[in-house]
Amino acid sequence: MRLAVGIFLLPLLALWSSPPVPYYGKVSIDGINYHGSAQFQFSLEDANGTEHWRNGVDANESIRVFVVNGRYSVMLGGQGMNPLPPELFLQHEELYLSVSFDKGDGPRTLGPEQLITATPRALVAEVAKVAEKLSGAITSDMLSPEVLSKLDANHSAAPMGPITRDMLPSDVLSDLNRTVTANEMAQNTITTAQLNEQILKYLKPEITHSPQAPGLIFNGQSVNLFSQAEGKFLTYQWQRNGQPIAGATGKSFSISEVNGTLHDGNYSVVVSNDFGSVTSSPTLLQVDGTPTSHTVASINMEMIFCPPGTFTMGSPTTEALRGSDETQHQVTLTNGFYLGKYEVTQSQYQTVMNGNPAGLNADPSHFKGSNRPVEKVSWEDAQIFLTQLNAIEQSAGRLPNGWKYVLPTEAQWEYACRAGTTTTYSWGNDINSSLANYNYGNDANQTVNVGQYAANPWGFFDMHGNVREWVQDWKANYLSGAQTDPVGPAFGSGRVHRGGSLSNNNRDLRSAKRSSSLPSLVTNHIGFRVGFQAVQP
Repeated sequence: MRLAVGIFLLPLLALWSSPPVPYYGKVSIDGINYHGSAQFQFSLEDANGTEHWRNGVDANESIRVFVVNGRYSVMLGGQGMNPLPPELFLQHEELYLSVSFDKGDGPRTLGPEQLITATPRALVAEVAKVAEKLSGAITSDMLSPEVLSKLDANHSAAPMGPITRDMLPSDVLSDLNRTVTANEMAQNTITTAQLNEQILKYLKPEITHSPQAPGLIFNGQSVNLFSQAEGKFLTYQWQRNGQPIAGATGKSFSISEVNGTLHDGNYSVVVSNDFGSVTSSPTLLQVDGTPTSHTVASINMEMIFCPPGTFTMGSPTTEALRGSDETQHQVTLTNGFYLGKYEVTQSQYQTVMNGNPAGLNADPSHFKGSNRPVEKVSWEDAQIFLTQLNAIEQSAGRLPNGWKYVLPTEAQWEYACRAGTTTTYSWGNDINSSLANYNYGNDANQTVNVGQYAANPWGFFDMHGNVREWVQDWKANYLSGAQTDPVGPAFGSGRVHRGGSLSNNNRDLRSAKRSSSLPSLVTNHIGFRVGFQAVQP
């Protein structure tokens, strides 16, 4: 019996004890997905915090991993790491992965620690436990009803203690003593049809993230569908309306310029390996054209659609009063987005923030007026407002799949402010008191109702003056060369605000002017404007 079990286990242990374990992780800092390379350290600990494996021999040894939009993948025990000991998952039913991340400013621990389950190893561990039991005495609870019935007939008078070999009938002994030869274990001898579902579920692929199409899709927009699956030696095949898409055999599927006639339909992905296939749930991709406006129903906030496009960001060296951080460069925005027609008003802010869980004042403004822009809100306060707004619209069933209310990026803000112009301001190169609310010397020194001055060519009001407007980015010098969909650096000390305010002079109202403050700053001349866009999962 022990010999037969040993021969059966050897191929399993040889097959599953050494290969690395895939791990997929995420890195976000202050809610912003990190993008770029960094040094990582990995270790496996038990529930008591005792370390049983780490990636390097030296405690400070790390490996470089590239993070794409906050997501990365590694093979624990591979990629030059220490190999995973064969007995690791046999001796410990629960192991937790500790990850340290260093982008050059010192290591930090990414939390929480993750419970690691390597299903093939878990299967081997269970089989190994059975082998340990069989290496000693055979007890009655190990035998089938048929064997027990024969034992009862032959030994009815005997007490049921440990069962020894001489108590078994010859046909049972013959079957137990049968040796499994190498020929019987040859390739293709055991087929998937011979494996029960309990074993197959460990071997077949498992889809852990099904693709989801954005809820709003416009002609010419780029669309990316993502999937994630677990398993060994996986292959992928994307389908549209149940039919394979030629060449679409990766984990993701991208359409650079979506067209309703060519691309509308239900999309799914089939993930396969030698043990079977699984198909994701379908997601509907439907091109809606280009709605030019959108209204946030809960607060009656009007928004204008900004189409994908390319523009020159920054100011020319010949522009008067320009700053040294305004280096001109070409920016391409590949996806359209909506932006508030007006700055967020005090009335809109109060509606969303009444009873907010953070306990923030729903009426913080210094210059009171329901239709004046809200001010005395920090960048951090704006994030709470957006979280509340998304929750309200989601609960009402009005938030399209994959879309969120956000602060615009700095590039999106300047794109909408310029509205196709290249001049100092969106109306030209000169400014006077009839064009914006700013500190021109004889002004009221307070905010005014939104929309009191003429709109820019795309219909946005108060992009210059009234209050400065927080945007999403940390402040840093522009990267050199042309940029596509820039989002600013992953870290910084100040968040950018744009547009100038009632307390600023004409220099600060220029389209290219950049300013920044601590994200916790509260002042009576900074508010914000809301963006609405598709976000990556």
